Amino acid sequence: MCVICTDPIESLVDATELNCNGCPLVSAIPASLVRLHTLWCCDCPALVSIPDTLVRLTFLNCSGCPLLASIPATFTRLTRLDCHHCPRLTAIPPTLTILTRLECSSCPRLAAIPSTLTNLVRMNCSDCRLLTRIPYALTRLSRVSHFGCPWLPENAVAYPTHFPSLLRLQRWFRHGRKQVFKRVLRTRAFNEFVFHPDRIGGKLVKRQMEAELGVMRPAKQQRVE
Repeated sequence: MCVICTDPIESLVDATELNCNGCPLVSAIPASLVRLHTLWCCDCPALVSIPDTLVRLTFLNCSGCPLLASIPATFTRLTRLDCHHCPRLTAIPPTLTILTRLECSSCPRLAAIPSTLTNLVRMNCSDCRLLTRIPYALTRLSRVSHFGCPWLPENAVAYPTHFPSLLRLQRWFRHGRKQVFKRVLRTRAFNEFVFHPDRIGGKLVKRQMEAELGVMRPAKQQRVE
């Protein structure tokens, strides 16, 4: 049993952190714990709901709760949300706009990721079998796991992550910069600069010639004191 089941609620009113992981008896988090910043309530088989009064939460781990069906939209201060292995969870609230990390794998009823979560940096949505797309607006994503999502294409991560780079590349080709670059490569001045014996190109050519001719570089003499 956890502190919610054993301690008086009055003694927990001022708490900023609460851990009730693995408690088989807790079915609801008390709505009076409005000062909570961190809440651990994962692997609670009887947990049905989390009150929307906990508006100060910045971290929430409610993973492995088979009866939990929703995350309150009032948790607008959340920066990290772990809600994986919640089979009844159907949606992530679009109001969690400052969320930077989302763990929502193995949620079989989750069908979409809100495009408003533009601050997401890391996301794990593996085994979300109804998920069909990752919004293009999530351009800050640097790490995404989406294994076991049959409706997501293999490049679903790379495209939205590098979307700004793709636009710049299109503009670069549209203005004919490719032809300018080719002309520069063919100029004598450019080749003399790169392949000068003291430049990187010249050094690489000399090393290649030495390797082909079997010339061994003399070993540096060790200093004898």
